[in-house]
Amino acid sequence: MLFSDEINTFLAVVRSGSLLQAAEIVGATQSTVSYRIQSLERRIGHPLLLRSRGSRGISLTTQGERFLDIAERWCMLEIEAEQLKASTERHLAIGAVDAVAIHVLPPFLTALSDQQPPIRLHLESSRYFQLFNRVASGHLDVAFTLTSADHVDLTSTAIRDYSMVIAYAGERQLDEKVDLTDLDPSREIYLPWSSTFDLWRSRRGLSRITTTVDKGHMLAPILRNGAWAVVASFLAPSLQANTGCTIHGIALDAPGPVTLYKIARKDDNAVQARQQRLVDAALETLRPVAGLDRR
Repeated sequence: MLFSDEINTFLAVVRSGSLLQAAEIVGATQSTVSYRIQSLERRIGHPLLLRSRGSRGISLTTQGERFLDIAERWCMLEIEAEQLKASTERHLAIGAVDAVAIHVLPPFLTALSDQQPPIRLHLESSRYFQLFNRVASGHLDVAFTLTSADHVDLTSTAIRDYSMVIAYAGERQLDEKVDLTDLDPSREIYLPWSSTFDLWRSRRGLSRITTTVDKGHMLAPILRNGAWAVVASFLAPSLQANTGCTIHGIALDAPGPVTLYKIARKDDNAVQARQQRLVDAALETLRPVAGLDRR
């Protein structure tokens, strides 16, 4: 008997050409990927992959090429079976980068959870490039990132923009909008929002040698004693509640906003379309209200 995990792992290895990338796609460790391939080879009775020492590439044996066709047909049958099940059961697999999962998606997820009949949800967070792979491979129905996907099988839909603001944790009374020259550059805490944001920092003369955090939830414990950071406005409420910091606009030459993207496959089947309609309806909770702050 063939097992779906082993076949899907085999397909991930073939499509990515790498055990490491395949592990990211199927959400397993590299050792688990190796074990599944070896188990599949034992079931088939033939080696399926050629692994060359000193070479990162992986190629198929003659038997592997023959089995690839079988595996792809198996995968299609599995998808059809899942679609048949989905006709009576609503389910969504959703991924997001950490900052979005923590600070942006809660109203969206609440709206999905309140749907009747209930929707079975699978939720996960990861880095944006890993989420792209997970959506493209069919393991996720949709992902939310702050980066658009440059992938032939994916679509990127801009949901909304979030302005960039200054979070300041000091004793000084600052204006509603602040010029960066009024702040001590040595007290900046840097978060890497995008390459465009990095170019803006460079243009404004901000140093790359400064305190750095790579995830938004790591900022609050060190935002103190006069420290400041340029953050997406969706972080502001949490930072104010946890640190007592003040939030300010940027007076001159502000960086462009960050954009929330919905990443989905280009599939055109009825089940996928129905899932996206559920997602789009719940997304109304995240859209800015006319006349109110775009945060």
